[in-house]
Amino acid sequence: MNFAQMTVSGNVGSDPEIKDVNGTKVANFSVAVNENYTTKSGEKVEKTHWYRIEAWDGSNGKGLVTNVIQPYLKSGTTVFCQGQPLVESYEQDGVKKTSFKLKLAGPGSTFRLGGGKSGGGSAPKADSAPAVDTTPVDDIPF
Repeated sequence: MNFAQMTVSGNVGSDPEIKDVNGTKVANFSVAVNENYTTKSGEKVEKTHWYRIEAWDGSNGKGLVTNVIQPYLKSGTTVFCQGQPLVESYEQDGVKKTSFKLKLAGPGSTFRLGGGKSGGGSAPKADSAPAVDTTPVDDIPF
């Protein structure tokens, strides 16, 4: 069996962009993951790494995007995302580049909301969180 999975936990950079693809909602957003360390010389280094996330709704329109991302996900919200890494190649100014994207779709994916950095994006309480359909989407156009 072949298997690839990636985990990203951090803060959402801006409100998600939600599109309709063949009748299925798709949300795209970026997550910032901070890396802080001190070099041997004592210099403090702070870096921010950005990860693009692509989340697909269930096939019946009652999934992750409709029930959680669209109503609750806002800039600054802390999230935990686990899903399939996608490698994309593209050309920019004549230079071939490669980027990674994390795809959330189907039962192999996990998505959890945390609090916000500054009060934004409040998550639903655990006992009132909506059920999320993780039915795999068959009509993904790639």
